Amino acid sequence: MRNFDRKYSLIAAFSVLLLLSVGVGCKGFFVNPTLSSIAIGPQAQTITTQQTLQMTATGTYSDGSTQNLTGKVVWSSGTTSCATINQNGLVTPVKTVTGVCTTTISAAAGTVSAATTTVTVSEGTPTSITLTASTTTPQHNSTVTFTANAIFPGSSTPQDITSSVTWNVSDTTNLTLTNGSDTGTLSAGSAGLSINVQASFAGVVSNVVTLNVQ
Repeated sequence: MRNFDRKYSLIAAFSVLLLLSVGVGCKGFFVNPTLSSIAIGPQAQTITTQQTLQMTATGTYSDGSTQNLTGKVVWSSGTTSCATINQNGLVTPVKTVTGVCTTTISAAAGTVSAATTTVTVSEGTPTSITLTASTTTPQHNSTVTFTANAIFPGSSTPQDITSSVTWNVSDTTNLTLTNGSDTGTLSAGSAGLSINVQASFAGVVSNVVTLNVQ
């Protein structure tokens, strides 16, 4: 019985060691993914001194996964006399801004290259918005690029606010134009149609651009 007990104890001890070694070995196969890059958005926005802007940060990891890092990155504003940003990614313009100013917003985490974008702050709502299109006689099943330029109080220089406007399209079935984008896509069956497009920002509406689809 003593020999049996001794053999049993040795087997049990060996089994424990074997399990421990396997466990340690397995950990080597599960390496925590590392942060590869950061992307922030929305990009190139224009706001007035009466508005705020919520930024978001998305991290991409070495295994291809992504994660919302908005509250975990280090946010900064390059020109704090124009606008500031808190650690939750909220951009707040300085109320005493006159005319138009621009600041660079950055998000950093560890040794990963910081992601940046610009935010333009206007003293007030624009006095006018001029909308143009790359062509007003596009072919069906093609794309059209729009540009919205605004004149703001305190400045005579047009500011490109295309990515910040709200699009008003008379025929959303045959022209797809998404807020934040400057490119509209015409459907294959839109030949012969006329489609009206306007841009609005802070309650100000642009001129009407009419597309006569060929």
